[in-house]
Amino acid sequence: MQRRLLVLVICLCSSLSAGDPIRVAVSEWTTLNPLLITQDTDTEVVDLVFDRLVTMDAQGQFIPELLESWTILKGGREVVLKLRPGLTWQDGAPIQAEDVVHTWKALRLPRVRQVADTVAGVTSLDSLVAEGPLTVRIRLKRPRGTLMSDLYNLIPVPRRHYQVGPNPRLDKVNFTPVGSGPYRVVGQATTKHAVLERWPGYRGPHPGVAPGFEFLDMTGAKTPLIQDMRQERIHYSVANALRYYLVKKGAIGEGLVTPLSVPQASFGAYFLNCDPRRSLLGDLKLRQVIGELVPWKDQARARRFFPTRIASSFWPPESWAFDPQPRPLPQVERAASLLDAAGWRPGPDGVRRDARGRRLHLVIYEPEPRDPRAPANLLAQQAARIGMEIEVRYLDFASLIRKAMDHEGDLWSYAWSLALDPDVDSPLFTSEGYRTKANVSAYLNPEMDRLFDEGRHTLDFEARKRIYHRIAEIIYRDKPVIPTTYTQNRVLVHRRLRRVTFNPLGQSYGFWPGRRAWNLEAAS
Repeated sequence: MQRRLLVLVICLCSSLSAGDPIRVAVSEWTTLNPLLITQDTDTEVVDLVFDRLVTMDAQGQFIPELLESWTILKGGREVVLKLRPGLTWQDGAPIQAEDVVHTWKALRLPRVRQVADTVAGVTSLDSLVAEGPLTVRIRLKRPRGTLMSDLYNLIPVPRRHYQVGPNPRLDKVNFTPVGSGPYRVVGQATTKHAVLERWPGYRGPHPGVAPGFEFLDMTGAKTPLIQDMRQERIHYSVANALRYYLVKKGAIGEGLVTPLSVPQASFGAYFLNCDPRRSLLGDLKLRQVIGELVPWKDQARARRFFPTRIASSFWPPESWAFDPQPRPLPQVERAASLLDAAGWRPGPDGVRRDARGRRLHLVIYEPEPRDPRAPANLLAQQAARIGMEIEVRYLDFASLIRKAMDHEGDLWSYAWSLALDPDVDSPLFTSEGYRTKANVSAYLNPEMDRLFDEGRHTLDFEARKRIYHRIAEIIYRDKPVIPTTYTQNRVLVHRRLRRVTFNPLGQSYGFWPGRRAWNLEAAS
């Protein structure tokens, strides 16, 4: 008993002398397991706990991390990966080639892909084989233009701890991860709280500076954010437009908080159910009507305070796949004309009906909280003007995503973050994504399958860009997803927090130096 007390005292003293952790406010995440990542908030913690095979620098160039080198052979049909010697997992076991192969196999399991299918390129690699403790050979039927992105998205896990159970969501390791990065989770995390400490056994190339991090879901916080920062419950937080504006103008937080803003490769969007057995939106004409109802004028009014970027292409300007061609702005009058031409006539209650007597009633799911200016509510107001009834239902984000994956409802309103390579977004639109439930729109088009496959295996950069421009045209035409506005990443940074930077995608994580370079200055 005395020995246990002594150990506890030593640990407490070490923690106190190590300095304050950086406290980051984020929205709720779903997992800390790299195999099951479904949203960008998952990555915010995972990126500190796990090293990748390769990462990227602040300019967006790929650089080695767990890998010492990679060699491309046979015209791109074979790749030899060499792991850095001397690296270990956080339990002390050596990081080996078999761990990389195990991770690839685990990501391909149907029960894993039913939960998370955000690494389509990784799972479509033809063959990975361990050749000795530190060498992996990748064999490909065709060369891949996505190779470096695939290596970036393959985050190895230790095979000893990550044997996938029958229900991956319930695996204990999801919130007690055993990683390879410079930080490790203290105790057991939850979907709302995670404490990280610097791991003294880290031998990789990209260490951390801060003694630790604390991530908190502050979505339902009762106290004002500036008060939380004043009392140092938070050092970094995303800010809504009004709060950011007030800080920038010096109305609140002066001398305490720095506002930072950067364009981000993400957008708000309406995802539309294209399955005619489940939704009226299986009719392309009605999806085109929704496209004409996008409330761009309401969203553009925010330009009094901030430049609002109205979306025109699926891939935003921060992505190399961005299609810059101008597209006509939505027009409510055009939506009414389309309904008239399709035979939808106003009924006695003002809601349109078709020749079969079906009411033009749709259900859209919106993440909480119930904001009258939320995209779903604005769309419903537009629709009411032309005799379309859109019922708004509110769910927490995790429940909304489950509804979308099960194709329950007509529309789902939420944000989408883009990756380094447009191929990562292929599950949203392909038949393979339909099988794994990543294609929430139930959109099936053989030409889309062909184009994504062609883009994956095209090496010439300009030729690849043309392919994704064609894909963007089809998305705009068929409207399985309607991007509304491109996101501006607005954050508030405590005056003690230093070295906050963003990568070319507008993210503060997922690159070197990124969050690993953050540090807190000594309190004055």
